[in-house]
Amino acid sequence: MEILKNRNFLLLFVGRILTNIGDSLYAVAAMWLVYDLGGSTLYTGLAGFLSILPRIIQLLSGPMIDRVPIRGLLVYTQLFQALLLLIVPLAFYFDFLTVGVVLAITPILSTLNMWVYPAQMSALPKILDKKQLTQGNSLFSLAYQGIDVACNAISGVLIIVLGAVSLYLWNSISKGILR
Repeated sequence: MEILKNRNFLLLFVGRILTNIGDSLYAVAAMWLVYDLGGSTLYTGLAGFLSILPRIIQLLSGPMIDRVPIRGLLVYTQLFQALLLLIVPLAFYFDFLTVGVVLAITPILSTLNMWVYPAQMSALPKILDKKQLTQGNSLFSLAYQGIDVACNAISGVLIIVLGAVSLYLWNSISKGILR
């Protein structure tokens, strides 16, 4: 594909794929961890609600994204997410991991994530020719939605094999290294 020869697009696209993989694994790990720590479907439902609630921000993010440097937004949201994700493995290691810790960081992580996809989509017209824009949008949509489906399907297996806390650590490291 000719579009993948565009270095800026390729970097943004690979970043989208890796971000989606990590975020999908984290989302399932969060639910699992909340249930494992609290033993209550109420807490699990609350975690799900707290992770979905920030999607309201996407309605307002478009005009705001146009006013800030996109590269800085993408880099700093991912770095901040990496630091927040690191809280869970550290809390586990130092034996203060609770449902409250997971529930507290869940909406913050989701809020930060709500800025990433619109910012990436806003960057596409700046790095692609008009004739490549449809193909670029299609690839991003596939990465955004298709990877979520695939990763959600394998998350349970990875949680059983590696543990939910390990997925937080992996996601934190990958976000930190990639940015």
